[in-house]
Amino acid sequence: MKLLAQKSLDLYILTALAKGFPVFCTVLLPVLYAQHVIDARALGYTGALFIVSTIIGAIIVVKRLHNLDTRQLLQLAAVGTIGASSLLLIAMTSRSIPMLAVAYASMGVAVGAALSGVNALSAQATTKGNRFTVIARLSMVADVVRIAFSLIVAGLVLIDASWAAVLLIILCGFVFLLYASRQQKAKPQAATKVSLKSIRHNRPFKFILSLEFLDSFSSSQLFVFLPLLFMAKGYSLENGIALQACTFLGYMSGRWLVSTFAQRSSGLRAVGLAEAGLVMSIVLLLVAQPLWTLYVLTFALGIFARGTSPPIKSLAFDALDDSQIKQGSALHVIVGDGGGALGQLVFGLLVASFEARAPFIVAGCIAAGIAVLCLSRLGKIFAGSTAQTA
Repeated sequence: MKLLAQKSLDLYILTALAKGFPVFCTVLLPVLYAQHVIDARALGYTGALFIVSTIIGAIIVVKRLHNLDTRQLLQLAAVGTIGASSLLLIAMTSRSIPMLAVAYASMGVAVGAALSGVNALSAQATTKGNRFTVIARLSMVADVVRIAFSLIVAGLVLIDASWAAVLLIILCGFVFLLYASRQQKAKPQAATKVSLKSIRHNRPFKFILSLEFLDSFSSSQLFVFLPLLFMAKGYSLENGIALQACTFLGYMSGRWLVSTFAQRSSGLRAVGLAEAGLVMSIVLLLVAQPLWTLYVLTFALGIFARGTSPPIKSLAFDALDDSQIKQGSALHVIVGDGGGALGQLVFGLLVASFEARAPFIVAGCIAAGIAVLCLSRLGKIFAGSTAQTA
């Protein structure tokens, strides 16, 4: 029992930090924008560079590192995050744009490897058909870290010490390395080429990946642009970052609510209804003005924006055989972060070319399309899935 509890604690901490690293770096982008270190276009480009690098890290896992022991993969990712965040500290203090780009690119590669590793651990620690609430709990713990970091950054901005946030990222890198080193060595998976070939012919898995791409494009990076929207409404940067923390609280609540509904009803139905709720939240957020109303609506936005993540991930893992888990989890990272990267880039260009509301309008339209897609395909995509994945 003690060993199981230790493994569970390790998994929670590793998942929280692996999912926290991209948020840590992304939360800093509006700060750099407000401090005139980068402009709106650079905000989009830098965020997209980070996510593209995350995809590259996951691709490296698929192509080169999938036979590596999971503990070694996580240790390698931890060292990468420590080095990249140290470079980020130098870039922020020196206001060097090229060094900032290198730091974000390096961190992205390390995060891609880290996410692939912890996703594999999560899939191996859960059972097919019963993953919704377990994966939701893992994501909720990660959201606690995100909320805390956002509040810390808001406080540091208030005292003009935002650079100290990077010291916290470096510390988290060392904690990640510590818990990665505690993992037991496992034998490398065999017949990985066959697994990858079978994944390409797995129609249910490919459909869920398409949902992951669209969902990530429309909602995974919206929190980056929330401070810009609130600044356009006349509120300060500190208020905008604090409202980001409220969004992350919505993330945590939404993961549990949507996943619980998915466990009791249907994963596709839960995702479709959440996307419909996202559309309503965006519409109200664009027209609201009082600060207390914005807090309520950002909380609702968080519920529907990322409450879909655990059900989609659970459906993806359910469509995979055990031998496909490590590469399938890396492909999930690639597709999801591919959508996030494209969204970050497109949304940044929309802000630069139009106004702060433009990304939210586009996100609402895509969310409406996802809702129609999920509810119209309900019960069809997994018909005969066992025969297709055999």
